[in-house]
Amino acid sequence: MNIWQLLHDQICGEGRKNEPDAADQRLIQAVREEEYQALRLSIGLRTLVLGAVAVMLTIELRWPLALSLYGYLGALAMSGWIQLWLRRPERERPWMHWAFPLVDMTVLVAAVVLPNPFDPYPLPPPMQLGFDTILYVVLFLVLSGLGQSARTVFFSTIAAIIAWTFGTLFILWQPGVSLGLSFDNITTMPVDERIRYILDPWSVRLGEFLPRLVLLAMIGLLLTVSVIRSRHLAARQVEAERARRNLSRHFSPHIAERISQMDDPVGQVKHIEAVVLFADLVGFTQISDRQQPAETIAMLRQVHQRLARAVADSRGTLDKYLGDGIMASFGTPDPGPHDASAGLQAARTMLREMDLLNAERRERGQPDLLLAVGLHFGPLTLGNIGDESRIEYALIGETVNVAHRLEQMTRELQASLCVSQSFIDKLAAETRGDTVIVRDLVMLQAQAIRGLRERMAVWVLPRGAAPDTAADTAASALSRPTIH
Repeated sequence: MNIWQLLHDQICGEGRKNEPDAADQRLIQAVREEEYQALRLSIGLRTLVLGAVAVMLTIELRWPLALSLYGYLGALAMSGWIQLWLRRPERERPWMHWAFPLVDMTVLVAAVVLPNPFDPYPLPPPMQLGFDTILYVVLFLVLSGLGQSARTVFFSTIAAIIAWTFGTLFILWQPGVSLGLSFDNITTMPVDERIRYILDPWSVRLGEFLPRLVLLAMIGLLLTVSVIRSRHLAARQVEAERARRNLSRHFSPHIAERISQMDDPVGQVKHIEAVVLFADLVGFTQISDRQQPAETIAMLRQVHQRLARAVADSRGTLDKYLGDGIMASFGTPDPGPHDASAGLQAARTMLREMDLLNAERRERGQPDLLLAVGLHFGPLTLGNIGDESRIEYALIGETVNVAHRLEQMTRELQASLCVSQSFIDKLAAETRGDTVIVRDLVMLQAQAIRGLRERMAVWVLPRGAAPDTAADTAASALSRPTIH
């Protein structure tokens, strides 16, 4: 897209094609809200500038010459607050982008060219165009750029050119004023003639009038491009935030943040020790066979919502949904000092949430849902797998397999929670040997784990036993371990 097409889109349509997502009304509303906040800043600064100008004119012109200018300054201040009052993020008024710039520039140029009624000895009218009065017009162009609206800056530039042109014509219509049309190179004139031509107080020189209009146009164009650029940067930031938010729907927030910062799409492999949790519904196939598909999906959404919330509340990572269950980890991608405590807390919360959900289901005449949870602590390999076109953040290692086996063993052990001895050892190290946290768990003799050569001692929470509230409270006190 060339620069002229881009300017056209931004000025005529305020860049709707370049907004983060024209179909997403919330993002559009956010952009409008940002424009409104920028307008508030612009109007606030305008009020301060006008106040400073009033003080400066009072010192320079003294009383009562400055009196007539106070009315113009007040009108400019009122114009700003009126447009702030009319402009609302929830309602777009396109006419404001050209109406108020035209009013402002008309008032500003009128203050420059109209005679001062309190001046007993007025200067020749063309001299009112001097004294750098055009800088006040440039100042208002700069203030319009703070509103973050390319249309407002563009129309302010057009209004400034029109107002200054008509103001100059008004000066030319005054008695005794002439238009200097010397097309010869004034550098070839004799010095005395050149000075008389330049310093003639009753002449409006075309050589000064046209360059001022060109400079106004150039400054306005540069400000318009600057606003367009800043809007594009803001839109990219919104787009990046939306992409990060969408990424967090597929990964846990801290994993999504880590992936979004990767330069290498595949990333580096990492070896750590962490806790892995598997949670799964028992007998889900039989339940789903007796339900309509829509009822099954609704049930899974209720279960997943509760399980995911339990993981998030315990600062864990939800790695993936597994049909009627989930896989989560604690201590990924960076291990922490209370990963086992957080994992046990999440497991207890899941079981409590299932009890609450079953109470609701009984009221509706629906069967109870049984949840099985397995926890294991050990070494993991984690990183992105796949290729540059599609990647998946994965946990790999025997720890994952063992945690899954422990969750499956709950069926034959008639337990709702099954944890490994290595998990208990990690938990003891975190709580410095505090046994309150596991007092509702029962230690079993070493069990054969499919895929492992040696048997492993496991701890279980018998099915039907409610998670110990006192133990859960101890698990929540992660920053205050008991010292023995």
